Amino acid sequence: MNPWTSRRAATSAALMVSFGRERGLDADTLLAGTGLGEGEITDPGGEITDDQELTVIGNLVSALDDRPGEGFALGLRYQAAVHGIFGYALMSCATVRDGIEVGTRFFDLTFAFSRAALEYAGDEVRFCLDDRHVPAQLRGFLLERDVSGILAHWGALWGQPSEIRRIKVAESLGERVAPVFRDRGFLVETTASTHAVVVDARALDRPMPTASPEAAAVLLRECAELLQRRQNHGELGARVREVLLRRAAEGPTQDQVAAELGSSVRTLRRQLGEEGTSYRAIVAETLGTMAGELLDAGLPVERVAHRLGYADASSFSVAFKRWTGRTPGGRRRERRSV
Repeated sequence: MNPWTSRRAATSAALMVSFGRERGLDADTLLAGTGLGEGEITDPGGEITDDQELTVIGNLVSALDDRPGEGFALGLRYQAAVHGIFGYALMSCATVRDGIEVGTRFFDLTFAFSRAALEYAGDEVRFCLDDRHVPAQLRGFLLERDVSGILAHWGALWGQPSEIRRIKVAESLGERVAPVFRDRGFLVETTASTHAVVVDARALDRPMPTASPEAAAVLLRECAELLQRRQNHGELGARVREVLLRRAAEGPTQDQVAAELGSSVRTLRRQLGEEGTSYRAIVAETLGTMAGELLDAGLPVERVAHRLGYADASSFSVAFKRWTGRTPGGRRRERRSV
């Protein structure tokens, strides 16, 4: 089962495509396997799934050979305004303490994949990040990006860089990311499991220069509503996935799926668009995941093709590459090398 089904703004994917383009990478390379086009990620109100953003990240990391420092450089671009109402909610908080507590409470509205928690310990506060559930091959890049984003927010909204006491890095990533942070002037401490950005607690009661109690009340309510909507998203999308999975061996067309749901293709497209997704994206995510799991289980390509309603392995291979950005054989070679 795919755990990355919540939704998020497409802004981050657009940032990564722009970042990659500056490094000689084209949009098609970075969006491969997402079912997304560049127009969808540049739509100001567009949303994508967590899984789609992870795919973009994986494509970027692979294309850059997971070069240390690239995640940190990318994270500096995640300023408050990039996060929409969440960013404005942070800016409107009364004090630094309020800001970091709001940031933790609504951390799922950021573009991070880690889980966040605050720890108060004497004269310091630790903003902890747990990424043990994140795909291993992406953790180094994402920790760089997330810590860099936190540091950017601290400097822009809350305090001075000198108030950052140290960065704690789990042993599993110490060799990969500690030099990146040290090279930028930060003290790094290795820990057993979770990571943390540790700051001077004396900064917490400082008033925010952009504080607005009236705006904060409205924005915090909107953050709560947005978080609930994203986490409970896609009732119709879920029904489409259910039909695709149940009838996978038949290879149902979009017309057949719409008919089963008592809808027309045009209405189905419109309603999925209102949920921030598309039929094409759901097919890529659902059948791509199912096919990948069957291939990983060792089934021959011909049998996987048959289970997904394809007449032969060749036509299935074309579809699989469209969904995931790689051929069935390429996926198996990739899995063997991990």
